[in-house]
Amino acid sequence: MRWIFFVSIFALYFGANIYLLFRGLHSLPQGMSRIVFATAVCFLALIFLAGMFFENKFPVWITSVIQHIGGTWLISLVYLVPIVLIIDIVCLINKYLPFLPKFLTLNPQTTGLYTFFSVAGLLVIILIFGIVKFNNPSVVKPDFKTSKQLRNSPKIVVASDLHLGYVTGSNKLNDFVELINSQNPDIVLLCGDIFDRSVRPVESKNMLSKLKEIKAPLGVYVVPGNHEYYGDREKAFRYLSETFILLRDSVAQPAEDIYIVGRDDRTNANRKPLSEIMQGIDHNKLIILLDHQPQHLEEAMNAGVDFQFSGHTHDGQVWPVSSIARKLYEKSYGYLKKGNTQYYITSGLGLWGAHLRIGTRSEILVLENYTDINIKQ
Repeated sequence: MRWIFFVSIFALYFGANIYLLFRGLHSLPQGMSRIVFATAVCFLALIFLAGMFFENKFPVWITSVIQHIGGTWLISLVYLVPIVLIIDIVCLINKYLPFLPKFLTLNPQTTGLYTFFSVAGLLVIILIFGIVKFNNPSVVKPDFKTSKQLRNSPKIVVASDLHLGYVTGSNKLNDFVELINSQNPDIVLLCGDIFDRSVRPVESKNMLSKLKEIKAPLGVYVVPGNHEYYGDREKAFRYLSETFILLRDSVAQPAEDIYIVGRDDRTNANRKPLSEIMQGIDHNKLIILLDHQPQHLEEAMNAGVDFQFSGHTHDGQVWPVSSIARKLYEKSYGYLKKGNTQYYITSGLGLWGAHLRIGTRSEILVLENYTDINIKQ
């Protein structure tokens, strides 16, 4: 069944490119403009595939450029195809039920040319907006509260989905580390997908040394995401364990009254059940669960988890994909409470494919003052 899914995705991708190619050619006059447009569309369609399937065949900087261009084109299709389709539907309706002003229909070639550049201009505005949104992450302070008595409540910063690699490189990583450290956290929790797929750009740009600059006196804890499994997983896990405290179906206790439970990503079909991981835990203490993908949220509630943090969804990254994500998950973004368990599914700091956030935001979470009852020491 998986091959049917991938064939369908590629058919949809090529269909979208072919549709835009023919509609663009129809709008442009005969001559060099059509040749340039056709060449550009074919180049953009193929460069995305080159970046996906041959990312480790080119020098790192070339692959980085290719993936930036290809990813931006992929997201551009999300907007171009519906816009052009709406224009075609309007024109079709007007053909049988005329309602458009006559000056738009007197010279179809001129109207087509103006429409072409109007759509291109609109796309540029959307992309600029998306770049600005990505480069201005938010600091979110969800109102988590526990009634459990704690001797102290260390400040916790939660981040997810850095996706370090060819697209999100060392310059953006510098911004991530600076943002996290500016919160002066006691504990940092990373919810997976630290690496994108290949660790080659992470090695070549020495990103591990920058990751080690994240400062938290009680530790930086990380769980794997699905993207850690897509490339050289053994290297990815080794780098994570050398840089942070890696939790794969294991538990850490950074403070006397706090447990951090970390699950391996569900990509691993043999990961342990949550109930098994949590055997022997004192439920009078605060229990925080890190699980990259927000699936089967009831498991945390049934196991007596207090706070769960997940990522993975990016909140869809761009609208209208964000609306689709909200249909696919019980909670694809934001705060949720089930029983006594509180959840936050974060949209993450990084993203996939291109530096664009449209209708969503990049973010980190900051938790402090999450207990109303402190034990006097």
